[in-house]
Amino acid sequence: MNIPGATPIKSPRILRPLRAAIAVLAFAAIFAPSFSPSASAAPQAATLANLAQIREAWVQALRTKQLDSILKFYAPDAVFLQPNGERITGPAALRTLFQNIMATFNSDLTLHSQTLETSGDLAYDSGDFQESLTAISTGAKIFSKGSYIIIFRRQPDHNWQIIQHVWTGVPPPGT
Repeated sequence: MNIPGATPIKSPRILRPLRAAIAVLAFAAIFAPSFSPSASAAPQAATLANLAQIREAWVQALRTKQLDSILKFYAPDAVFLQPNGERITGPAALRTLFQNIMATFNSDLTLHSQTLETSGDLAYDSGDFQESLTAISTGAKIFSKGSYIIIFRRQPDHNWQIIQHVWTGVPPPGT
C-alpha cells in the first residue's frame, strides 16, 4: 500500500513484527470480552441469584408441605443423604421420605448459605441450618441444627435440579 508522501517500507524484517503486532491486537480486540471478568459476571450473578431462589423455594415448599413442588426440585437420579448415613435414591424413595416428614412434623427450617458457587453445569450450596420441628401428633417441639450441602446440575432445558442433598448434625428423634 502506498501512502502519498510516506516512505515505502520494503524490508520483510520490519513488516513481519508489524504484522504480528497487528494480529495480536486484532485477536485481543476480538476475544477480550470472552476473557474479561465483567463479561461473565452478569450471567454468573444471575445464575447464583437463581440458585438462591431455588433454595428458598425449596424451604418454602417444605414449610407449606407442597410435596409435588418439593419433588420437582430433584433430578430423577437425585440422592438424599440423611444425617444417619442412610442414602435415599430416586423419585419414589424421595416421595416416601418427604411424605413421612410432612405427615409427622411441621417444619420451620432456616438455611444460612455460606458458599454458593457454579462451575459449568454443576453448582453447590453449602451452609448451616436451624430447624424447629413440631410433632403433629403431640405438639412437642424438636430443635436441630447442623450443616447442609446441595449439589445442583443444569438440565438440558437449562433449569437447575438437585442431584445430591446432604444434611449433617444430630438428627432429631423420630426422623
